[in-house]
Amino acid sequence: MRARTFAIILAFALALGLGLDSPSARADEAEDLLRDIHRELVNINTAPSGGATTLEAATAMARRLTGAGMPESDVLVIGPTPEKSTLVARYRGDGTGGRPILMMAHLDVVEALPEDWSFDPFAHREEDGYFYGRGSIDNKAGAAVLVSNFIRLRNEGFEPSRDLIVYLSADEETDAVSTLWLLEHHPDLLEAEYALNSDAGYVQMVAGQATGFMVQAAEKMYGD
Repeated sequence: MRARTFAIILAFALALGLGLDSPSARADEAEDLLRDIHRELVNINTAPSGGATTLEAATAMARRLTGAGMPESDVLVIGPTPEKSTLVARYRGDGTGGRPILMMAHLDVVEALPEDWSFDPFAHREEDGYFYGRGSIDNKAGAAVLVSNFIRLRNEGFEPSRDLIVYLSADEETDAVSTLWLLEHHPDLLEAEYALNSDAGYVQMVAGQATGFMVQAAEKMYGD
């Protein structure tokens, strides 16, 4: 993952400030927080070989949010099994704007065989303007943006007009059992007006320059 792309993701995160004063004045602090959370997530092995899989990552992100002052009752680590732990965090609004907005990312990653890598795939690394490590883009960048933005908004005293929900799933790369389980057993946690998926778009680059951010509205599920 190129650092320039990361900066564009940061700009998108700052844009979610929804009217906060002078977000550029806090850009350095926001970038430091985002980089720190991204590094922490990449350093946690959430591939099948990781054993506990997403439990450590979900717990670490919950700790970040409650440490920023979010009530523990609004930050849940929950799932069908510990290995498929998800994070559901609700940033409460004043209720005047309607039903919640759900923002999603996933904590799990596909397997990485050490013999296929020239360094530890589960150790965050920055070199020559690039970030390396399994999940550095897919999708721990998205998860880091969502968590860091909740922390930033909380620190700045922002009150949205509706609840904002961050959902970090446990098994997007495989069978999505964690999401199906939540929808069956705790549908109220994900009830929303609409959802935004941080894994459904990408930065378009031409000759090393960012020319746009592509937004994906649908995905083909099956094809011959």
